[in-house]
Amino acid sequence: MKILVSREEIAKRVGELTTEISAILEDDAIVVGLLQGSFIFMADIMRGLADNGKTPQTDFLWLSSYGDTKESGRLNILADLQRPITGRQVLIVDDVYDTGKTIIFAKDYLKAKGAKEVLTCLMARKPASQHLPDPNFVGFDLPDYYLVGYGLDNGGSGRGLPDICYIEKE
Repeated sequence: MKILVSREEIAKRVGELTTEISAILEDDAIVVGLLQGSFIFMADIMRGLADNGKTPQTDFLWLSSYGDTKESGRLNILADLQRPITGRQVLIVDDVYDTGKTIIFAKDYLKAKGAKEVLTCLMARKPASQHLPDPNFVGFDLPDYYLVGYGLDNGGSGRGLPDICYIEKE
């Protein structure tokens, strides 16, 4: 594994993102993390928002590709929201934007549940997403590497690494 984005670079960028987000985040907004990859990034976003005087409620939506493969194209809701979002601004926080299937599904799903507005904040965007709609907020534009760390895993391992790393292909 090699470090692609250091913890210091992550902290700096999260500070910039949360300043931008705070400028438009409504007082009754809710921040929804997509599990499992977003939870560390979301925690940092929430702390950064608090530093900017915003303390929105949080919730999680746990989605999984059918059969746990991204290629299947079918998403399942493993755990739904626990808080009402009708008439509220929602900020989705997710890890990597590549195929777009997960974030597009989540955005449509939350709109259908009655969200007034759905914004998106992605930790990383890969080149494969260039033809997709732009997220509202993006942490990093990264190459098409297999990423691990800072919430991202390799077969369940590595989520707790403080940096965004990549695994070189053999």
